Amino acid sequence: MRNRILAGLGVVALATVGFAAPANAVSDTTADLWLVHAFPDDALGDGESSTVTIDIGNGAIVLDGVTPETVAPQVDLDPNTYNVTITRESDSTELFNADVTLEAGVSYTAVAHPSIDGDDEVNGFTVSIFENDLSTIAAGEGKITVRHTAGVGAVDIRSGSAVVAGGLANPNEGTLTLPAGVVSDVNAAVAGTDTRAIELGDVTLAEGQHIFVHAFGPDGGDFGAVIFDIEGLHSTPGGIPGGTAGLVDEGTNGIAFGLAGAAALMLLIAGGVIAVRRNAVTAER
Repeated sequence: MRNRILAGLGVVALATVGFAAPANAVSDTTADLWLVHAFPDDALGDGESSTVTIDIGNGAIVLDGVTPETVAPQVDLDPNTYNVTITRESDSTELFNADVTLEAGVSYTAVAHPSIDGDDEVNGFTVSIFENDLSTIAAGEGKITVRHTAGVGAVDIRSGSAVVAGGLANPNEGTLTLPAGVVSDVNAAVAGTDTRAIELGDVTLAEGQHIFVHAFGPDGGDFGAVIFDIEGLHSTPGGIPGGTAGLVDEGTNGIAFGLAGAAALMLLIAGGVIAVRRNAVTAER
């Protein structure tokens, strides 16, 4: 399995930034943990930089100088409950302190990002923990997971102007299963409007690839995304299937995506499947 880190500002393009994580699947005896810093500078309105120190397990793992739009190297941890603290380096302010429980055989991503209030305004710093879907992907297909971790209200995930997933709220995620190939003009717009917040452009999705997109912003009024992908999840290679479009079972923690008509969806993603779920694991303060 190969893992690559990708990132961008403003209008986002999928481009490698030169980091390769360990080329192995999650083990049965340890937990994988990715760390995504998606909290912009001055998001709290106090003029401070958001460069932080992350401490996992009371000094077991310490990452200094972690800047916004960073994906820290994947780490393997024994299953346990770990205290996680995040401290802003500019003034030593403790932004986050909570216990996180990790289970063996599970891959997680911890995302530091703005929390928002009922008026869709940034009201603090939080960490959301997601389970990464590393399940086998059918031959000829790939997946894209979009995680709403920006300081803004609900968004619509679109291809061009057609909505494939509507009303995705912070801090939830949505997953699309698509035929491998080019997915055209992928973007996120403020829910119910044509105002684009994030532009991914034409996304090339390889067979067996799972792309994880973490919404980032606002940063000086602009939005972007922090992105990494995991490859090598495919089953026996085969032709790209035609498939059908529809919703999969979301489980008890799921929320429903709004769709802009079944016919439009089928024309849009030609065989994609959309699943939505809330962040699967929560940090306990």
